[in-house]
Formats: sequence, C-alpha cells, structure tokens
Amino acid sequence: MKRRQQGMALIVVLWLIVLLSVMAAGHSKNVHTDTQLASRQVQVAQARGLAEAGINHVILEMLADNSTYEIPIDGTAFPVQVYDTQVTLAVRKTNGLVDLNAADTGLLDALLEACGVEDGRRPALIDAILDWRDGDDLTHLNGIEDKDYLAAGLPWTSRDDSFKAIDELKYLPGVDQGLFERMAPLVTVHSGSARLDLDNAPPILVATMGRDESGSATLRNGRAATANRRDRQLGTFHIYASVAAGAGTVASIEAVVSTSRSTDKPVTIHEWREPPRQVLPPLEGVGG
Repeated sequence: MKRRQQGMALIVVLWLIVLLSVMAAGHSKNVHTDTQLASRQVQVAQARGLAEAGINHVILEMLADNSTYEIPIDGTAFPVQVYDTQVTLAVRKTNGLVDLNAADTGLLDALLEACGVEDGRRPALIDAILDWRDGDDLTHLNGIEDKDYLAAGLPWTSRDDSFKAIDELKYLPGVDQGLFERMAPLVTVHSGSARLDLDNAPPILVATMGRDESGSATLRNGRAATANRRDRQLGTFHIYASVAAGAGTVASIEAVVSTSRSTDKPVTIHEWREPPRQVLPPLEGVGG
C-alpha cells in the first residue's frame, strides 16, 4: 500500500513538473512577444522623432540667410542626415498645387482630368466644389446645395464657406476614397492663388496643363540664376518626411508650414499630420 502511494505521488509530481514547464514556456513566449512589441514601439518613436528633426532641419535651412544650400521646393525627394540616419524629405510650395478655395473652373477641370475623371463627370464635381465653398445657397448648373444634401439623406450640408482642409472633398457626392487619394497630393487650401506655378507643380499637373517637364526645368533653372534664394524659400509649403523604422515600417509626417521675414513669428505651422495623406517612401538605399 505504501509503495502504491509513493507511485501515485511520483506521477503527480511528474505531472506538476510537465504543467509548470508548459506554463513557463507560455510565459516565456509572452515575454518575448511583449519585448518585441516594446522594441517595435521604441523603433517607431525614434523614427517619428527623426522625421520631425528632418522637417525642423529643412525649415531652419529655408530661413538661414547664410545657407549655401537651396532646398528644392518642387516636390523632389532628397535625403538629410540626422545623426546616423538619413531622412527622406520632399518640399512643395503651395503655389504648385491647386487651391480648392481659389481655383477657377478651368483649373479645377484640369485637376480632375489629371486624376482620371471622365469628361462627363467633371462638370458635376466642379460645381459641387464651387457650391461647397461659396457663401450662398444658389446651386450651380450641375452643383449641389444644402437642400440636395438633405434630400439625399446625408447628415451634412454644404459648408457655404472656404474649405478648411482638403479632407472635406470626401463630403462631396462623386468623390470616393480612390478619387480622393488621387486628388490629395495635387491640392491645397493654403496658397490663396487662383493660378498654378508649373515650376513647382507635380508632373501630372504639368503634363495636363500642356507643358513638359523639360520646359519646366529650363524655366526653373533660368529663374534660379536671377532670383534670390531666400525669396523662393519664403511662403507656404507642404513638407513630407519619412524614415524607415525597420521590417518594412515607415514613420511619415506631413507638415504645412509658412516661413516669413518676420522676426516675431518667422514660422507658422498650419497642419501637422501623422500619417500624411500621401506616404513618401524612403529613397532607395536609405534607412535607419
């Protein structure tokens, strides 16, 4: 009887050892997973900090009187070294983008054509933009005003004021997510200009407006010889920054910033978005 009890005790001990081993293995796995997640969060936070540093570096370069380096303001991607990491940056002056609050019907039509919108759909979208931003309740020929939003059962009406952000395009009938994503890199609400500076415009707008990239570059280089570097780098800009955080993760920021000669307020930040509406991929061979 005593031997049988000893045997049962041994079996219980063995089962307890197996159970504790399984529990220890599970705990070890959880600890490993938590460590990986924590490490990942640290990497992303570091990458975000580096992206912010890249944007600040660009702003300081644009304001510096004694800088010999001219920041490209036509959306060209370029690297900047921050500590031991290269940050991919791109800067585009807002006069190279279509201002939703100032563009006339011709420029809006060119914008929609560049985004691949068919001829027959463009008039309704143009008039919807005009009705959204004007201050009255009169409907353009193909547009949509408050009563039309309500009749369609939508929980909003026309703003009847200027666009405050380009995200408001999503409220317009006919602007689905795909079209918005094509329009977002080409528009702004910060230039206040009814004209488009093709020297700073995205290539697809340049092509749609009827001037090739080589002609644009020629005019840009000719102007650079006579214009003051500082003058070109004052104004309002969309600045994009991206940093590779490892394992395919990219930390990206978009800032809309104004620079001026004012000593009281040389920099004004209008927008700061994480992630940006468009993600700027790090340049090939550039990473953290």
